Amino acid sequence: MVAPMNLLLIVADLGRVKAFRLRRNDDDPKASPAFQDLLDDDLENQHSRVGNRVTDQAGRFPSGPGGMAVGERHREEEEARHNQLEAIASVINGLAGREKGPIYLAAPQTMLRQLLDALDGTVRQRVKKEVPRGLVKIPKLELLKRFDVV
Repeated sequence: MVAPMNLLLIVADLGRVKAFRLRRNDDDPKASPAFQDLLDDDLENQHSRVGNRVTDQAGRFPSGPGGMAVGERHREEEEARHNQLEAIASVINGLAGREKGPIYLAAPQTMLRQLLDALDGTVRQRVKKEVPRGLVKIPKLELLKRFDVV
């Protein structure tokens, strides 16, 4: 399959977003596509463990008289994950506003659908291929194989 002239490859996980512009030389279809790095955003990972984010030790003391217990945080992990997905979607929306062309997006299967739902409608319509894998750490040339653009 020959990739479009200007293709935007985006790979994300809960802590990082990378984006590349993929350009192919129309004069030489056998030439390897050229990657242009557009973004490598290492987001503050809010999805880390609660104990790493919260410094207040009140909940770790007895709650009897003189105790310092406060309310429990039942949904904190879920909220942190949601906030992280919203932050990633915001980065992708901003990038898609500056860059034109179809989008190929890869994210771990556990977050891909939620990430797509968090994207602006116009950006979501530009997503032509979804790969449910965490590809943030693989080499660029391997991305070509995973997105099937070689």
